[in-house]
Amino acid sequence: MTSAIMVGHQLEQSRCRQRQDALRESLRSAGCAALLVVNRGQVCRLFNYWARNVFPALGLIQADGPAVLCSMAPGDGAPFADEVREFEGARLSSLRPQLLDLALDQLQDLIPDGCRLGVEGDLPLALLGRVEPVDMRLELDRLSRAKDPDEIALIAAGAAAGEAAFAAIEPLLVDGTREIDLFAAYQAAAVAAAGQPIGELGNDFRGCAMGGPPRTVPLRTGDLVPIDTGVMIRGYYSDLCRTYPVGGVWAPAQRDAARRVAEAHDLALSMIAPGVSCRTVYDELSRFLDGYRGWSFKTHLGHGIGLRPVETPRINPHWNDRFEAGDVFTLEPGLYDPELRAGVRIENDYVLSDTGIRALSDSCSVVPA
Repeated sequence: MTSAIMVGHQLEQSRCRQRQDALRESLRSAGCAALLVVNRGQVCRLFNYWARNVFPALGLIQADGPAVLCSMAPGDGAPFADEVREFEGARLSSLRPQLLDLALDQLQDLIPDGCRLGVEGDLPLALLGRVEPVDMRLELDRLSRAKDPDEIALIAAGAAAGEAAFAAIEPLLVDGTREIDLFAAYQAAAVAAAGQPIGELGNDFRGCAMGGPPRTVPLRTGDLVPIDTGVMIRGYYSDLCRTYPVGGVWAPAQRDAARRVAEAHDLALSMIAPGVSCRTVYDELSRFLDGYRGWSFKTHLGHGIGLRPVETPRINPHWNDRFEAGDVFTLEPGLYDPELRAGVRIENDYVLSDTGIRALSDSCSVVPA
């Protein structure tokens, strides 16, 4: 078996090294000898190693030693590690069972008996009784929240591929096109624009509905169809939504809803800055949207994105997160009602810094004048 991942967008070596060093500081504070990195996204974030998910890899970052990567197949681009070890994961092209255990076998000599070992959740069975596990997931989330420029570039590349795919499917938004064919065309265009596989695509391709996966049913003229997608590149997710009228003609009520939702983006962006309460922003936007002309807004307003499609900050009344510099986040206000023949949701991606907000997408561009 060989990897089919194409060489494309890459993380930067200096940034990967900085992220490794930041983790070493956390490991020393926790009294850990090392961190065992299992999560595919974190392996990419720390080592720039990305391959098909059937080719797992492990990383080991030592608090006072080298960063070591163990893999069975070449990745997309050169990994940034002090040492790269390989394990035999296939024989005559057939994958062997328990690949992560095979990778771990190659790292056992670097893990001292009785040490405190940072892990991402459960300790691998092969290490039971040998080490004291320390769950580092919260610390990894903390360190991963503020995105570095090379990470933002990957998210922006995913957003750009998504925008290109929106443009490609616009001629298909007519009566009779099946939702599943719309999905297939969007995915093909996003892959072509990204120049590499994009991973799981995401959420909503249903006409006359708030959301849902594509069906084999046809679109109908006059319905609204919110297309909510997330193009993932090397583990980093974008998340966009545009809403289209099937047939290309906005009914007056639909046009008014779309304009109100676009204005909601402007209102939210005028409020967001480092230290601002996400709940406060949500509450203000809910007052602006919910009940307008009797229509409803009963969803979250947005969320962070990165190695997961939903991260901190959560712009949601059930949490009270605060915005921080380095956040990459979405805003996805909407208005919904049967009168609208579904509803309007527009979602864009933004990055927050100490000097302001930069948009990574422009899904408001389809709002009628």
